[in-house]
Amino acid sequence: MADNGDMILFQQFETKTGGRLDTVDITDEVMRTVQASGVEEGSVLIFSPHTTCCVLLAAPTSAMRAALEEAMHRLAPEQAYYAHDDLGIRTENLVDDEPANAPAHIFQVMAGKASECIPVAGGELALGPQQRVLFVELDSSRSRRYCVQVLGNGSSGR
Repeated sequence: MADNGDMILFQQFETKTGGRLDTVDITDEVMRTVQASGVEEGSVLIFSPHTTCCVLLAAPTSAMRAALEEAMHRLAPEQAYYAHDDLGIRTENLVDDEPANAPAHIFQVMAGKASECIPVAGGELALGPQQRVLFVELDSSRSRRYCVQVLGNGSSGR
């Protein structure tokens, strides 16, 4: 922290996702991080370091999930052939038990978002009435992490 009231707080969180299109509402963790930072005016960045997850601002409804599923199916149908999943020709970036997950990668690049930035005003997230911060799994169930960084001005006595 600088003496002029500028503050930066970075935290990482871990979660276990439940599988493709599992939507984890992380709004409360983001808000607690903002409160812990003491930032009154600034912004908070939420970032996914995974290429098959995304961060979204949305109302977590069944209609939203259905729309995501339809968009994913249209952009990257699961039944299509992908060289990424053909381990007979792919030789780069392989891991043990490499999953066939090209549709998840394609959807993240075309429609997903690795991060969201939300204004902080009066020490609160400036979200709309139905907006929540969602961490969305585009692949299979596994341990994941997301990062929250708060930047801004505030009181150090918080």
